[in-house]
Amino acid sequence: MAVRRGYAEVSFNEDAYAEDMLRCGRNGAAVLRETRRRYEDEGVAIASLRRCEEEGSDGTRLPGCFKVYLPAPNGKFGMVLRFTIAKKRAAKLRYLAFGVRHHPKSSHAETVYQVAHRRLNG
Repeated sequence: MAVRRGYAEVSFNEDAYAEDMLRCGRNGAAVLRETRRRYEDEGVAIASLRRCEEEGSDGTRLPGCFKVYLPAPNGKFGMVLRFTIAKKRAAKLRYLAFGVRHHPKSSHAETVYQVAHRRLNG
């Protein structure tokens, strides 16, 4: 894929994507499906990336990770990505997780940040 200036290529882990499609409900699945299509066609705009807290107040550790809010600019869903070095030393973003950014305090469901933490740190 030839990505234009100001955009980064994104690679998706099929197992993580499939799990997130099942976990995020009908509306979330539609957002995730459309976002993946767009990112695979065009890449993600570097300007839309926000740095994740290295150590979140919820105990998550996401060093070197970035997030995007979906739908943009401040949707209830988020995607967490991490830069990796691909072949020929080109930087590429790797998909870690998609889901709801923040649940009500009484909810026991994982946020996208908790899912990303689990996948990144085991």
